[in-house]
Amino acid sequence: MHEAYLRLEKQGHVQFKNRDHFLAICADLMRQILVQHARRRNAVKRDGGFRLTLDEALLFKTRDLNIIALDDALGELAKLNPQQSRVVVLRFFAGLSIEATASAMDLSPATVKRYWETARLWLAREMSKTSTT
Repeated sequence: MHEAYLRLEKQGHVQFKNRDHFLAICADLMRQILVQHARRRNAVKRDGGFRLTLDEALLFKTRDLNIIALDDALGELAKLNPQQSRVVVLRFFAGLSIEATASAMDLSPATVKRYWETARLWLAREMSKTSTT
């Protein structure tokens, strides 16, 4: 969080529309920070990929998660469905609720919930392909 704050400060005076807009920007910053950290760690220690254990409320239940693989899969998902990718970024990296994500994206909570469930399944499938190869 400290690193995200420092990066936000470097951007200078930024106008936020509301709390959700602020959290959305923070989610992007957190994603960048975690991916950069994982890439640096992999460069230093071969096959030492940064693993993050997610709690049950988040993306893949209690499974270890490779941040670089998640970032790569999110990039692919963004090509197919940018809104689903954005929902994952907001929910996972910013920890927004369904309702807060809906507000930030100007969507209904039902749509966000549907995107979240679909994206989780798609990402799990894509990431399992990379872990078996």
